[in-house]
Amino acid sequence: MIVFLLFVSLFSTSWAMEHMPVKMVEVDMSPPKEFKYRGVQNAEKVVVAWMSTPLNHFDLKNPTKFSMRYMYNEEFFGGDGYPIFIMAGGEWSIQEGWLLSGNMYEMARENKGFQVYTELRYYGETKIFSDFTAENLRFLNVEQALADLAHFITEIKKQKRFAKSEVIMYGGSYAANLVIWFKKRYPHLVLGTVASSGPILAKVDFPEYLEVVHEAIKLEGGEECIGHIRRGIDDTVAAMKTESGRRLLEKTYRLCKPLDYDNKYALAVFSGLISWAFSGSVQHSSPGTLQSICNNFTDTSYGETPMEKISGYITINKGLNPNGCWDMSYDYFLKSFQNATRARAWHYQTCSEYGYFQTAPTSGTVFDGLKWLDLDFYTHACKDTFGERFDLAYVKKRAKKINSMFGGLEPGVKNTINIHGYNDPWRALGVHKKDISETSPTYTVARASHCFDMAGWSPTDTSEMTAVQEKARKTVASWLAKSKPKTS
Repeated sequence: MIVFLLFVSLFSTSWAMEHMPVKMVEVDMSPPKEFKYRGVQNAEKVVVAWMSTPLNHFDLKNPTKFSMRYMYNEEFFGGDGYPIFIMAGGEWSIQEGWLLSGNMYEMARENKGFQVYTELRYYGETKIFSDFTAENLRFLNVEQALADLAHFITEIKKQKRFAKSEVIMYGGSYAANLVIWFKKRYPHLVLGTVASSGPILAKVDFPEYLEVVHEAIKLEGGEECIGHIRRGIDDTVAAMKTESGRRLLEKTYRLCKPLDYDNKYALAVFSGLISWAFSGSVQHSSPGTLQSICNNFTDTSYGETPMEKISGYITINKGLNPNGCWDMSYDYFLKSFQNATRARAWHYQTCSEYGYFQTAPTSGTVFDGLKWLDLDFYTHACKDTFGERFDLAYVKKRAKKINSMFGGLEPGVKNTINIHGYNDPWRALGVHKKDISETSPTYTVARASHCFDMAGWSPTDTSEMTAVQEKARKTVASWLAKSKPKTS
């Protein structure tokens, strides 16, 4: 009875604390860092505009249209016939900083180009529907997104000053997929594309993601760092097997209430708390950041025991406040996919076209023990969010269709610069070991991660990172030079 009362006391105040949900890793396309220092004063150079766009490009009987938001900056534009540089938006809200700094900005400066940033349907302020039901989300697919870009280019080139302008398209992450596939589907509308960190292979079971996370940490922090993380995760999994271990786990990880150890989906959410924290650190890393994390594992910055170190790292990494606790219930996890949110829209895309489910590996990584991160968990979340038809068979069928339409790892496109960071977990689904074609070179850069090339120069950049950015600019300039003269 005394033990029970102590147990109740442990969680009696948890409901007065702020419950934090566990969220999957999302791509963060915040403006380049240099924008914060020198671009703010130039924000007035970026203009926000809207273009009327068909909701369904493939149904002429459907008159419904929506307003697609875009931004433009013409500070470098040389006049009639000079090139248009389009940054394609992905699963985020577009921001003006990308038209005021970064590698495309430099390309526009060097080639007197007109800059545009388009927003992907259903994201940012281009939401279309106020309610993201599965029925309303059916127009959120790659073919409609590519048709949006084709419509945009066709419409903007009706302006006399752009009638003879060549188009260069730049995209990062999922938007890198879009620009590669746009070059394949609408090659006549774009002279060339730059694709940064594009995971162009749709893959449902994706353990390679965490395998790259493991490898990146090992490369940057060494075996000692991997050893600390492995012991912490192993001790956490072992603690689940005893009552005393469970109580210690719940206290150490600052859980709002006891884990439901009989619910494999709740255990998957808890596994995600761990794996997605490390995934985010690696995916957004730059040279030196993973070493700093590893240094904190070596000393006592994160905690004393191996399990405390994992928990301390997560607390700092995820910004859990002193009055916060983690809610590990599966139902609370699903709440992040409610309403008309970015998370729900991207969740729909993974469930209906790409998979990309970051399952636990079985290859000896530090994450192998998080076995609850399996296909059943991810597809169960799809069904609970969008309906029973979104089962494993459906997701696999849809991913197979994407690969069939666009060629998977053999897209066969010309004039595409294909860039990856070796430490980027998404490179496993991209072409990173060979050129795409004779005119489409691939650059995979050591110590670099997701979309590293899109920003401008940073003090932490390696010489190889800077060289690839310069190569991309020179290649784009050569494409424009070889095209027919467009100025009048």
